[in-house]
Amino acid sequence: MAKASKEVKKFEFSKVGSILDNIAKTIPIEIEKIIKAKTFISTGVYILDAALSARLLGGGIATSRITGLLGESGAGKSFIAYSICKSAQKAGYSVIYIDTERSLDLEDVHKFGIDSDLEKFRLIRSNKVEDINMTISQLIEELKLQKLAGVEIPKILLVLDSIGMMSSNKEKTDLLKGDMKQDMTRAKQLNSMFRSISSDLGYLEIPMICCNHTYLTQDMFPKEISKGGSGLIYAASVLGFLSKSKLKTGEEDDMDLGQSGISVLFKTQKNRLAKPKKIRFNISFADGMNPYTGLDAFCRPEYFEKIGIAQGKMDIDKKTGEMTFIPGGIKWYVSHLDKSFSTKNLFTEKIFTLDVLKKMEPIVNDYFRFKSIDEIEEVEKQFNDAVGDADDDDDYTDSDNIDAGDFFGK
Repeated sequence: MAKASKEVKKFEFSKVGSILDNIAKTIPIEIEKIIKAKTFISTGVYILDAALSARLLGGGIATSRITGLLGESGAGKSFIAYSICKSAQKAGYSVIYIDTERSLDLEDVHKFGIDSDLEKFRLIRSNKVEDINMTISQLIEELKLQKLAGVEIPKILLVLDSIGMMSSNKEKTDLLKGDMKQDMTRAKQLNSMFRSISSDLGYLEIPMICCNHTYLTQDMFPKEISKGGSGLIYAASVLGFLSKSKLKTGEEDDMDLGQSGISVLFKTQKNRLAKPKKIRFNISFADGMNPYTGLDAFCRPEYFEKIGIAQGKMDIDKKTGEMTFIPGGIKWYVSHLDKSFSTKNLFTEKIFTLDVLKKMEPIVNDYFRFKSIDEIEEVEKQFNDAVGDADDDDDYTDSDNIDAGDFFGK
């Protein structure tokens, strides 16, 4: 007589979820169960927010992620970082600013709109990669323990300015001995730091801004290089490359040395949120970053009916009284004010009102938005081709020199 088949008990997946939930109470892992709305911290410039996040309004740098700002000296990296700190504090964040260059004084941060109260801002000075690595790692470890214990972690923005000025203890030891050989440990230390903190920053929902210098090689055909290993290149969710030119307003005096600020050319790479597109905005030495700078790029005649701002004038038919916009010239006609303005008087709140910005929003967002997964994959392929296949264990060799030109299209 055949034996009755034994009934197989099922272990439901819901029980697996319960096991994971219990594990998460003792180990700092993040189990995402609901779709979270993406949140951003504004850079203080609308067009830059859009280039980073494909959102003209409510955009900027992504929270819980690492954003890298790379560019030549004086291209505005630190200034953008200061502006993000200002916006972050307005959004309830406290800021930890690691200054490796001794370029920022506590008494001066208010000039950039940053609150220096110790409950809202901490300035750390060090340029030793080992010391910074230990400081950040120990801070993060303590915050993880607090979160596991059920304590609500404060909203924190972490800024590292800049990677390029960081050295290693070995480099200093070698110099004291009179040994000028190349330090082979710095890039490894940097890569180790980013590997150890990137996931934990996400777990703690701490956004991080990293600034890094680029420089031109002395080759026959110079390349723009970002020095310091591939750690930031791989760890950052968004990389933004900056270059600069002189800003001239026509109001310079002899002491301005021919310029009143810088005009910044900016392009993101390795960004799944926004399509890499070049933008240009200005930073004034006198007035800083105007939030409306760069928006004129979208005030084009073909968008006049939607936005109401473009270079041209209104023509009135004397017989019918019908008004028609005629594009051309150097003056900007603003329909909601029924006036024309010069370029230097264009970037104001009375011209780019919230209503105007809302009209611009779908046009700007569509310009930066990926239209398909194929477009995202193509950008990622271009990024991987530019970085190459360097192994992390070999990043102390020449592979730690990342050519920014490969990204920026110089």
